[in-house]
Amino acid sequence: MLALLASASAVVVASAPAASADSTVLLASRWPGVPDGHALSLEDQITDRLTLLGNALGHHLDLLSHDMVQLRVDARRRRAHLRIGGGDSAGLAVRLDGDIQFDDLNAHVCARLDVALRGHAVRLELPAFDMSPAAYRGDHGVELRVPLFVQQF
Repeated sequence: MLALLASASAVVVASAPAASADSTVLLASRWPGVPDGHALSLEDQITDRLTLLGNALGHHLDLLSHDMVQLRVDARRRRAHLRIGGGDSAGLAVRLDGDIQFDDLNAHVCARLDVALRGHAVRLELPAFDMSPAAYRGDHGVELRVPLFVQQF
């Protein structure tokens, strides 16, 4: 019986981890790591900051131009709204108002022109057009693509 107990204790001692084993490996296997934070990603933080900067610029433009220029930016949805113009509807008022949707390189613009003269107002819906960067012989510019015919099905 004693021999059996001695052999059983030898098996237990042999299966126990050695004292020289790395304790951090054992601790890491028993306890999971700290979960990642639930904060916004860096990309989303930069997008939100650009939205704030664009709207602050639009607010200052609105104040400095006495309501002649208005700019609102939504960088998350990649949209902007720009209004230029002013005047008095009793006299003469001209406003160019547009919504801009950005994709990778292009800007899709839907604009309208409002003209008022002595209480008579006219609203012109301009055709939607695209703007994209262009280069010709080393000079950089903007290419406007205006559709002549619109096909709808």
